[in-house]
Amino acid sequence: MTASMEGRVGFVTGGGSGMGRETAKLLAKAGAAVAVADRNVDGARETARLIEAADGKAFPVAVDVSDAGTVNTAVAAACEALGPITALVNIAGFYQVVEVQDITDEDWAAMFSVHVTGTFNVTRAILPGMIARKTGAIVNMSSLHALRGQAFSAHYAAAKGAIIGFTKSLAREKAPVGIRCNAVAPGPIETPLWLSAIPPEDLEAVKSKRAEVIPLGRLGQAEEIAPMIVFLLGPGASFITGQVIALDGGESMA
Repeated sequence: MTASMEGRVGFVTGGGSGMGRETAKLLAKAGAAVAVADRNVDGARETARLIEAADGKAFPVAVDVSDAGTVNTAVAAACEALGPITALVNIAGFYQVVEVQDITDEDWAAMFSVHVTGTFNVTRAILPGMIARKTGAIVNMSSLHALRGQAFSAHYAAAKGAIIGFTKSLAREKAPVGIRCNAVAPGPIETPLWLSAIPPEDLEAVKSKRAEVIPLGRLGQAEEIAPMIVFLLGPGASFITGQVIALDGGESMA
């Protein structure tokens, strides 16, 4: 059972679909007011609509996490609409399949701009309020690829690895002022992001092949990731910080 998040305000990037949407919905179900942030504002609005239809409180906001100006504007709007942000989830990202020698300068820069700089931009915008109140919880989205490496997506794995370093550093630095920071590292999760990287005609074959190396024998679902994120934000995780939780059906045991 998810612990109560009554009285808390969450800010979820990438909240317009997939793991971000499921996390925003579960946070709201637990009692938090949730700012749903996404570059796809229609997706953010749909997530907010789903939350409000379930009697939750949500505020959709457009944001490009790689742009500090739009991040600052979005955070200010969310605080004005919902109150001070106490729970941050950095999920916004994208995936790309390409061999290392074919990664362009633009590919590399975009991957780090969205994942690493984006995580930094949003965290930096929200931290001052958490520091002033001496409380807050942050969960960053890493990946199984950061823990073991990944062929044909080295820049993605590298960016997700950088997020682990940032998470642990932030956890050490801000623990004295009551702020916790953890990361989750999912394996293959059947979300629009994961599916978009696979040609439709190859989808079933790829899913079957990936499932062969997962001890639980299947891909994960977005609704299986959200509970851990919400737990790490809540009172039940009050003694957990600086950790990276693998949510991968046991694949990282290999």
